[in-house]
Amino acid sequence: MRIITGSAKGRRLKMPGGGKTRPAMDKVKGATFNMIAEFVPEARILDLFAGSGNLGIEALSRGASYAAFVDAARECTGTIKENLELTRLSDRGEIFTCDCLKYLQRHNQPHFDLVFIDPPYLKGLLEPILKYIPECPMFSPDTLFIIERQKKDVLGLEAIPHYRLLDERIFGDTVITFFRLKAPATPDTQPT
Repeated sequence: MRIITGSAKGRRLKMPGGGKTRPAMDKVKGATFNMIAEFVPEARILDLFAGSGNLGIEALSRGASYAAFVDAARECTGTIKENLELTRLSDRGEIFTCDCLKYLQRHNQPHFDLVFIDPPYLKGLLEPILKYIPECPMFSPDTLFIIERQKKDVLGLEAIPHYRLLDERIFGDTVITFFRLKAPATPDTQPT
């Protein structure tokens, strides 16, 4: 697994041992970053279920101003620290060893522009995160969310009125979903 482009281009990242992570394939990661390229420079990134830090570090390499990496496994956050040092991007990354939902509920960082959500497949970890995102003060209608999931992992975004689906791309059994929060209704847009 390597950084595709930017200041750390070509650097190989370390992986946590024990099969704790499932890294984004270069093909999927490359296609995702091609679609969001214009949003990455100077962006504030949140990498949930960060694993090795692959996605957040790719964003930093491409000019993001800051990335928060969140993972519950100490082995993963230790690997992220090593990878940030390896890519010389430590000055723009911050690592949190905690449950992703608890991070969202307990931290109040400034607004994030891009959020990567890449949980372990078929573990039921997406539903509580998706339910909480609309009330989290770290996000706005301008925040772009990107979820990597398996086809069998049903999102149900259409059942959550706070979301607007932007795009979905399928790579074999992997689905990448792009969405934002809907803007709150103003007095001019509320039905009478």
